[in-house]
Amino acid sequence: MNRITGDAMGPYVHSRLTLEWARGIGYSVEEAEAIARADLGVDAEYPARRSPATLSRHFAPTAWMWGAAYYRKAVSDCDLVALGRALHCLQDVYAHGWFGLAHIRFNLGMGRDPDDWEAAPTRERARIETTSRRVLTAYLNRCRGGSRRL
Repeated sequence: MNRITGDAMGPYVHSRLTLEWARGIGYSVEEAEAIARADLGVDAEYPARRSPATLSRHFAPTAWMWGAAYYRKAVSDCDLVALGRALHCLQDVYAHGWFGLAHIRFNLGMGRDPDDWEAAPTRERARIETTSRRVLTAYLNRCRGGSRRL
């Protein structure tokens, strides 16, 4: 899967896999679709190339902070859109690396395309999936389990 076939990491992870992981954990179809739309929507609403403020949602270390802020809003308001945005930021941390260094290396011909899911190391794919599932599960436990504590 790659940019040429239309299954770049962005749409594949932020939409398809996020939806599959959410459904597997117990979200309804409608909930999983809302989460996946919000996850994928971050790229359209906050494109990395627009400005440093929008770039900060896609690369560590600032994407960690955005992910945490969106997650706090998600669990405090039981907000699926904020949950999708939190997932996007956290997924991008692993895919893009610190300060976008994975993209810089690729553009200099020194590394793999960080947006190619199939080319991503198994360890990286596992981190993205594990983190996504952990966040999705924690949200369910807090918003359906009755606990609103962070």
